[in-house]
Amino acid sequence: MPPDQLAASLGHVHLAILTDHDTLAGSAAFAKVIDSELPPPDGVELSLRWDGGTFHLLVYGYSLARTELAARIDALAIARRNRNLELLDRANQHGLAITEEEVLAAAGTTDFEAKSVGRPHFARVLVDHGYAESIQDAFDRYLAKGRPLYSPKTLFGFDEIGPLCADLGLVPVVAHPLSLGLPLASLVTTLVGFRRLGLVGLECLYAGYTPDQRAELTQIAQDAGLLVTGGSDYHGTFKPGLEPLMGFGDLVVPAEVGDRLLESLNRP
Repeated sequence: MPPDQLAASLGHVHLAILTDHDTLAGSAAFAKVIDSELPPPDGVELSLRWDGGTFHLLVYGYSLARTELAARIDALAIARRNRNLELLDRANQHGLAITEEEVLAAAGTTDFEAKSVGRPHFARVLVDHGYAESIQDAFDRYLAKGRPLYSPKTLFGFDEIGPLCADLGLVPVVAHPLSLGLPLASLVTTLVGFRRLGLVGLECLYAGYTPDQRAELTQIAQDAGLLVTGGSDYHGTFKPGLEPLMGFGDLVVPAEVGDRLLESLNRP
């Protein structure tokens, strides 16, 4: 969904922040249209490596495009383009007749570097061609780790991004923390280690979690001295059933959560 269209669809809100994957390209258009009581900072979602595999990090800040973080994101865009071209080549080697133009059209762009184009867009084209029955089926057959088209991403580690965020006054937040796949005791230990490197928050109020999980994560964040944040993880048609702000219909992120997030940011 185009960022201005997404912003317009939200109606009047206290605060909403766009956190697209590995790109800041939609931030200005989103901020220009959003009808919110508080002007949103920029946001981005990054995939990072760690000892347990990979995890997603949300980063919030003002004027992110003018920071060193933006230069790191630009480097990721080049690596992502090369990965996408490799994925396209592998698809054709496996007899899956898809084209670059089709993948770009699925992503709503004309350039592999202009927007965060990735595996979900390849999945959509595979479904359109009848090579898979659904987005999930396309991942299970072709795109997931260990499957024929999989190619690993170029990733930064939190030991690189955390201290950079701290130097720049940005707020890094672990997204959907249960996806780290850790028992809660180990999750606490990992978060404490990340906090020493600059971690500020934890996305406790997440659309895919039960009320008990949200409450448990909120307590963990408070005990660890981390901000509590929330998010819908809305991905348009690529994650059916999710709605902006409301998640699966039961997500409530209180206004004070956004207030505390903004209070933690260095203002321009």
